Amino acid sequence: MKHRSSPLRSPLSIARRTLILQLTMATVWVLAAMLGCTPAAPATVTPAPAASKTHVTCAGSTSVQPLMTALAEEYMAEYDDVWLDIAGGGSLVGIQSIHDGTVDIGMASRRLSDSESAGIELHQVAVDVIAVIVHPDNQVDSLTLEAIAAVYGGQVLNWQELGGADLAIVPVGREQSSGTRGSFDSIVLGGEDPSHPELEELVTAGDVQALVADEQGAIGYVGFGNVDDEVRVLAVGGVSPSPETVRAGNYELVRPLYLLTGGLSQPEARAFIGYATGPEGQAIVSAEGWLAIR
Repeated sequence: MKHRSSPLRSPLSIARRTLILQLTMATVWVLAAMLGCTPAAPATVTPAPAASKTHVTCAGSTSVQPLMTALAEEYMAEYDDVWLDIAGGGSLVGIQSIHDGTVDIGMASRRLSDSESAGIELHQVAVDVIAVIVHPDNQVDSLTLEAIAAVYGGQVLNWQELGGADLAIVPVGREQSSGTRGSFDSIVLGGEDPSHPELEELVTAGDVQALVADEQGAIGYVGFGNVDDEVRVLAVGGVSPSPETVRAGNYELVRPLYLLTGGLSQPEARAFIGYATGPEGQAIVSAEGWLAIR
């Protein structure tokens, strides 16, 4: 089911999709272990593709993964001689996998450093919004970037200091390999690590949302596409995330979503990226609720 109730994607629908996960998962688990992170457990594996199909492997950002899945479903329906395997693992896994030549397409939800981007072709496929989320019962409606930084930096410990109830703040974030974490730390914390003594660091966006939905004092951040009705999205500096506020440059927590290729990527990988960044793919990007690049 495609969820289109909001102009920015809010797809529990994508969570209900059967993700295309297969041979790359073994690679992702090995890489993730080497990089010191733990990828989420794979979803149900789809049947093996026919031997005659071109097999394109993809891995990386769990924020890009739902969009990649939507694009892949439409692409494989149109080009039935191609099979795309899509796995998560985090942006760092996607970048390293391209460097190592172990997948055809990497996925990243943050900008790459100069050393990371060496030998990699970056293909921006969409713009995503980072949403700051709280429990539905939280009385606070908006926080400035400075206030959010003070929370994650450990200077503000109680919601009462921010106009809310007398309740301890439980900040929730992502682990180090996450592209969402990298973008959040860069925009909000000036590239510093969060230092709140009660910080919870979780593996996936779904984990973050589940904890925030369950813990009344929690605050977290996720890609807007991971938001559902179990949490509430805060305005940042009085500006709520929307296509209009993002395009106008008024909402500050935005990031690019990239597909990555390298010297060992198959030609079919580049053909798919041409589709994803072309008119057909960008129509899917918009329909699924991300911001298209054109």
